[in-house]
Amino acid sequence: MVMNIGAASVATSAMTENGLSAEMGAATSAASAALVSVLPMGADMDSAEFAAAMNAAGASYIGTASEHMANRGMFAGSQDLAAATYTATDVINNGLF
Repeated sequence: MVMNIGAASVATSAMTENGLSAEMGAATSAASAALVSVLPMGADMDSAEFAAAMNAAGASYIGTASEHMANRGMFAGSQDLAAATYTATDVINNGLF
């Protein structure tokens, strides 16, 4: 089986993943204070419990978004490594080494 991989395309995809991860990080960072600083609407227990539930949901979102950003970053790193490997393999196979 012959595979023809465009190393430049893979590297461009890695840059796109890095850009998306950075954008998601900035958006999550900007919204994080609002996500975890919900105050009770009243002095009753229901309001306090609802505010606590909203803060917990916000914290859970931030944790999930952070994990997703880390995964995107690792994927981009893998793509960068793949692009470099394809380029090195092409150089060796073409005898230009």
